[in-house]
Amino acid sequence: MLDVHKPHYSDAPALIKTPSAAVREYARLHVNTRDSDFVDSAGRTLSLRGVNLGGAKFPTKNGRTHISDGFFEGMYDASFVGRPFPLAEADTHFNRLRAWGLNLVRLTITWEAVEHEGPGIYDEEYLAYLTALVEKARLFGLAVYIDPHQDVWSRFSGGDGAPGWTFEKVGLDVRAFQETGAALVHQTYAGDKSAFPRMCWPTNLHKLACATMFTLFWAGNAFAPNFEIDGQSAQDYLQGHYTRAMVKVAEAVFHLPNVLGFGTMNEPLPGYIGIRALDKLSGPLKNDLMPTPFEGMALGSVRAYLIY
Repeated sequence: MLDVHKPHYSDAPALIKTPSAAVREYARLHVNTRDSDFVDSAGRTLSLRGVNLGGAKFPTKNGRTHISDGFFEGMYDASFVGRPFPLAEADTHFNRLRAWGLNLVRLTITWEAVEHEGPGIYDEEYLAYLTALVEKARLFGLAVYIDPHQDVWSRFSGGDGAPGWTFEKVGLDVRAFQETGAALVHQTYAGDKSAFPRMCWPTNLHKLACATMFTLFWAGNAFAPNFEIDGQSAQDYLQGHYTRAMVKVAEAVFHLPNVLGFGTMNEPLPGYIGIRALDKLSGPLKNDLMPTPFEGMALGSVRAYLIY
């Protein structure tokens, strides 16, 4: 994956001079399908060469994972406008990608970016920014694949994706995750943050916070049929809000001809579904303290356990 933020890339040669006839031609990019091929507006088969356009998983304010200040306080007023980069810098980045011969970007977005303020409250400023960013990409002949991204449910459970209020709606206290071992999160890590275990975020897969949320999201009707949120089953409530947030994104950018498509969810996880023995670690990943699913449930119920 290319990191467009690296300073030494700023001198990339042969950047496209704008405005130019080439850029005006790129601006007419329209991606369609024919049988199993992607084709342009002239019916020519497109050979897609692209990169992941990351940097959009964390908010512009209080988004650095090694800083605890404002982490919980910014749960509702987070802003992702300017992620992955400000619009004022878009020409530079997209120009560079085209100069390298690329014509596709996988643009990561998160549910939290769209609906962080509360259930059914959408960040129209972010949606306007996202639309303008995709339009900027079109001017440089870049097709865009929209990737609704998540890692272990949310940044409040050690990854990214869902808004923090989803935990509150199911009765989980994000401020207690560190103490109870419900999630390993850089911002709340009790030790030296510079010594935070590297690549430990996947270990949150079967810890209480992430596993509970995905179990309810996919199979709440089966595992917790009597649990309701605002008059709906937990499964229908969570899926409904996620789907409606993604519909808002689709409505914002669908009219742009360079939108190649939409993902449904990056790396969806099963939660506790399919685990046969709750008293054993359910996967090969182990980094830092690793409670079994049963121990995690007990710790979340404020019962003391010695974890190795």
